[in-house]
Amino acid sequence: MRARMQRGARRARALPTLLSFKHLMDLLLSFEGRKMLKVKKSFREDWTGLSAIVALGTGFIVAILDFVFLQNITFQVFALAGLCLLLVGGYLRFKARLELKRKAGFKSLASTGRLQIVEDHRLVKDGLYKHVRHPIYLAETLRNFGFVLIFSSIYGVLFVAVGTIFLLLRIRTEERMLIEAFGEDYKEYQRNTKKLIPYIY
Repeated sequence: MRARMQRGARRARALPTLLSFKHLMDLLLSFEGRKMLKVKKSFREDWTGLSAIVALGTGFIVAILDFVFLQNITFQVFALAGLCLLLVGGYLRFKARLELKRKAGFKSLASTGRLQIVEDHRLVKDGLYKHVRHPIYLAETLRNFGFVLIFSSIYGVLFVAVGTIFLLLRIRTEERMLIEAFGEDYKEYQRNTKKLIPYIY
């Protein structure tokens, strides 16, 4: 009888530990589940970004192959203009990402390329962002066309044009996210600035 009572006491003491372990496992599984759903949702919402990467990457490869095999590695007059666009676009892209990292609250330059609202996100309206709302996309467009123009490839230009269309669609998704996050503040920012090209569009 006494041994039975001791076993019962040990089970009673172990029960809270088992319940705590189960609760901990439930929390971990719940967190991992939410994390996976968030990743899936991110990919689903950012299909335009992935499509742009595929189109632009294909365009770069096609431009190089065109230059090597069809143009016999002969630079055309467009190469100098392409180099200028590539350098200007690359500089503006880095500067715009750096401003976003420092002022908006992103932890790294790489994270500025994702469609996301970070914790304590701040709306950036000065610097390059005073003139256009999306200087990164403007810079990427200049850089992308510059790259294929260096190789004077009309085929590369066509692929880059398709990639640019996907970037424009991505801008629409991004602006919906920003309106949801900042409300009237972002709408006023839209009214006072151009989307991509200063004073024009």
